[in-house]
Amino acid sequence: MNSLGWLGVWWIETFVVHGRGGAQGSKIRYGDEYTGFVVDCYALEPDGSRRLYDSAFLSRPKGTDKSGVAAALVLLEAFGPARFAGYAKGGETYTFLGQTYTYQAGEPMGKPVKNPVIKIMATEEGQTGNVFDNVYYNLTDEDAPLFALKAAYGVDVGKTRILLGNGGSITPSTAGSASKDGGLETFAVFDETHL
Repeated sequence: MNSLGWLGVWWIETFVVHGRGGAQGSKIRYGDEYTGFVVDCYALEPDGSRRLYDSAFLSRPKGTDKSGVAAALVLLEAFGPARFAGYAKGGETYTFLGQTYTYQAGEPMGKPVKNPVIKIMATEEGQTGNVFDNVYYNLTDEDAPLFALKAAYGVDVGKTRILLGNGGSITPSTAGSASKDGGLETFAVFDETHL
C-alpha cells in the first residue's frame, strides 16, 4: 500500500516507549492490527498529493492501549516524518536522533510537519491525561529516546503544554468549547469520545 505508515511504524517503534502502566518505559512493538491501523491512517493518493483519509477512529476494549497509540501518533506528528516528501528512487535515507531508515525504490518518503499545532481533546481536560501523560513521559524520562529532544531541539515540556523548538505546540484541551472552532491544528486526538 502507498503509505507513510510503514515509515511511521518504524519511527514509533524506534523512538517511542510506553508511558503508563506495567509496560512503562518499554519499547513499543506493534502487531498486525495496530501496524495496519497506522498504515491505513497514512495511506496516500497514488500521486502522494494527499492522504486518503482525513480522520480515523480506533475502538477497542479497555486495556488495549488505545491512548498509547494516540500518544505515539501525536509524537510522530510533532517530531517525525509525517508528511509526504516525494517517492524514493531507492537508497535515500531519513536520519533522526542517530537512527537511520533506508527507503526502498518507489516508497513514499517523509518529512516533518512545519510548525505542528497538536490538540489532545476530551470532554474535560482531566481525561486528556490518558494521551498527554504518555507524550509527557516520552519527553521527560531520561531513559526514553525522545528525551534528547529537550536539549537538541529546544523542546519546552510543561505539565499543561509542550512547546516545540520549531514553533509548534502540543496542548490538552476540552472538545466542547466553542473557542476551539476554527483553530490552526495540524493534528487532533479525541480521547474518551463515548463520554
